Amino acid sequence: MSDTLLPSTLRELRTLLCRPRLWLVFALVVGLFVQTGPFGTYERLAFPTRLGYWLVLHTATWGCALVCIAFTDAALSARVQPRLTRMLIGAVVSSIPIGLAITVINFALLMRPLNAVRIAENALIALPISVGFSLLTWLSLSGGNQLAPAEQPDAAGSAAPVTAIPATNPAVRDPASGPVSPDRPALLDRLPVDKRGLLIRLEVQDHYVLVVTSRGTELVLMRLGDAIGEAGPGRRVHRSHWVAEHPENFLVRGVGKNGRLAIRTADGADIPVSRSYAAQIQRWIERRNSG
Repeated sequence: MSDTLLPSTLRELRTLLCRPRLWLVFALVVGLFVQTGPFGTYERLAFPTRLGYWLVLHTATWGCALVCIAFTDAALSARVQPRLTRMLIGAVVSSIPIGLAITVINFALLMRPLNAVRIAENALIALPISVGFSLLTWLSLSGGNQLAPAEQPDAAGSAAPVTAIPATNPAVRDPASGPVSPDRPALLDRLPVDKRGLLIRLEVQDHYVLVVTSRGTELVLMRLGDAIGEAGPGRRVHRSHWVAEHPENFLVRGVGKNGRLAIRTADGADIPVSRSYAAQIQRWIERRNSG
């Protein structure tokens, strides 16, 4: 397992768990099972017990499904391009732990047998349900307006106290305060509507690109080079970073003769400038200041 697989899985899981639509469906499904009492639970269990049983069962099984889907989505992102395919693979894998979870819960609460045959039977029952659940999750993720906000990363390569050189570009305006430049980056179309502000910077995070705008952040599954191609005016300053021509992005230099260059961006991050890009970035900022 690579060092980035666990963080990627946790990030995928956080994204899934932040879907309000998913929690709404969860509540509706639990309510339906409690009211109808399938598999003999209506006759055998009183309402409070039935509510607790189905709540525990669905929490455990949905949890297994979400973890498996998040894991396969992260693990196969570089090998299997369609996200739906990765999620379906995760659904198939999840049927095994779901079958085990159902068997253990039935043994503990309903005194049903706990053996390999029961686990296999419950796994087979769970398989089509898991596939349907993965389709539901995929449809939830496809909804553009509800994507979960990504967590703001720590500032990379923070510089010591510096003298800031503003990189002004008065022709560009924040969509929140006025008209947008006619050269609207195509990359913004990949973001939820409420995140489509003025582009500030891009940052590589595992197999994703963190897109930072004046209206928030969002993780997009694509290569940095492809994202830069859709980002509009700006400069790559590091192998993992790109900054836009944002009016509040500054060039800064650390203390000392050989102080390290960085770009202090409008979101408060200090983005390191690689030595190979240093001369180019300095000329870029000088031209913009003189212009």
